[in-house]
Amino acid sequence: MKTIKAKNTVIVNKNIDSVFEFISNLENDSLWRKEINETKVSGKPALNVIVIEDSFLSKRTPSNIIELKCIDFQLNKLIVYETANEKYFYLKSTREVESITDNSTKITYSIEFDKAIVKHGLGFNLPTFLIQFVTNTDMKKYLSKLKTII
Repeated sequence: MKTIKAKNTVIVNKNIDSVFEFISNLENDSLWRKEINETKVSGKPALNVIVIEDSFLSKRTPSNIIELKCIDFQLNKLIVYETANEKYFYLKSTREVESITDNSTKITYSIEFDKAIVKHGLGFNLPTFLIQFVTNTDMKKYLSKLKTII
């Protein structure tokens, strides 16, 4: 399996508690990630919580459903979601927060996903360098939007 990885950071002028509460709940993702149609969470963010994410991949695949599971949870520090089983294309989403000051928090967002999902969404392969470029560009846009709404 060939995966694509991206990671970026942003600093927001909010305290770490409110930032972590917001980014650890994937139901908020549709507010800052353009491809998310809807997300349903089985409970409050915590270890082993299950998330059903419906995302728009393309006109060919306007509703891609995946099931994610929280595999690591450290309050006000880190939350990691990963595909729950092998019937889905692999996806891992890591969100980390670090207090800079009482009212300033650094967010580090990283993703890793199976390159094959691009072919699934588009119906054809794209070169890895192009997928990586688009992923990095989108990551910057996501965090910029997140900064404005958080």
